[in-house]
Amino acid sequence: MKTMKRILKILAVNIALLVTGILILELFLGEWFNTGRLNRLNIHKDREFRYDVSTLYEDPNPIITYTRDQHGLRGSHSMPGEIDILTVGGSTTEQRLVRDGATWQDVLQEQFEKAGARVVVANAGVDGQSTYGHIKNFKWWFGDIPGLAPDYILFYVGVNDFHKEAGDKYDALLEEFNLGKSIKNNSAIWHLIRTIRGAYFARVRKLVHQAMDFDELQWTQVARQDNYDFMKPRLDEYATRLRILADLSREFGAQPIFVSQPTRHYRVTDSGIEGHKNRGTYDGHRYNGVDYYHMIRRLDGVTKAVAMEKGVIFVDLGGHENWFDTDFYDYSHMTPRGASKVGILLYNELRNWIPADGD
Repeated sequence: MKTMKRILKILAVNIALLVTGILILELFLGEWFNTGRLNRLNIHKDREFRYDVSTLYEDPNPIITYTRDQHGLRGSHSMPGEIDILTVGGSTTEQRLVRDGATWQDVLQEQFEKAGARVVVANAGVDGQSTYGHIKNFKWWFGDIPGLAPDYILFYVGVNDFHKEAGDKYDALLEEFNLGKSIKNNSAIWHLIRTIRGAYFARVRKLVHQAMDFDELQWTQVARQDNYDFMKPRLDEYATRLRILADLSREFGAQPIFVSQPTRHYRVTDSGIEGHKNRGTYDGHRYNGVDYYHMIRRLDGVTKAVAMEKGVIFVDLGGHENWFDTDFYDYSHMTPRGASKVGILLYNELRNWIPADGD
């Protein structure tokens, strides 16, 4: 009996110590008393990182610098009030493995400068973020940045929403308070678990940064599917999120811009579309790179349709055909060469909307 009491006492003490440790961790690292919500969005702020990109693409100086300012933004601006175009998207917008000064935002800004206009472009991309996260940016991030009042908010979208499941519980955009959601929203431990889980699924879906030798892949021109109606539930929910983004941008005082994204899951050749022979499954339907082309173009079609419906500027980079293997270091992420091409193409489209005549 005494042994059992001793064991129970030791167990109780250990549980108490564990609970105390968790509470201390949550108080210091959680968001329970913080009006800002950057932790929920997995955003670094006031940080400088160095990465070795020598295994991803050729660069004479492969140790690159990646910087986010005190508000979690990338760019050459000295204060948020200077920003004219705020760019929003996932990892292909963030470009964590492209050095400061060489992202497509930097190139876009440089193109305006060459034309005599001071148009400041800032980068609010977040690795892995879809349009659901973009919506949360307005509630949990942008409104807390002092002086932020861009004329335009550019959404570089499509790739991450391709994988977003219809009926996803995170698409319950009109949220009511409950204890479970409060814990998930504010808990540092839950944030860590969610980050690890997101990294795992990103790897499973081949969305992580990795060097690809496109010549070593097996390519095909034959699709697995001949009908893509199974995409409709996801496309409908995607359209809903785009409409919300258009409305939120205008409420923020900015004109929205929607831009579709190119990828290297497929290539446009003289003989037609060829895609990676083995890709995966989509709602139980097996697809390859040729299917991906037809599917992502349907998603891009929704982006264009909502843009027309809401009076939003639309730039179809996903439909641009002159992309090359050297523009990408993996299926979705671009080399500095590719980023430069994106910046120039965007400028050629946006100069018609944003006058290049200086301030």
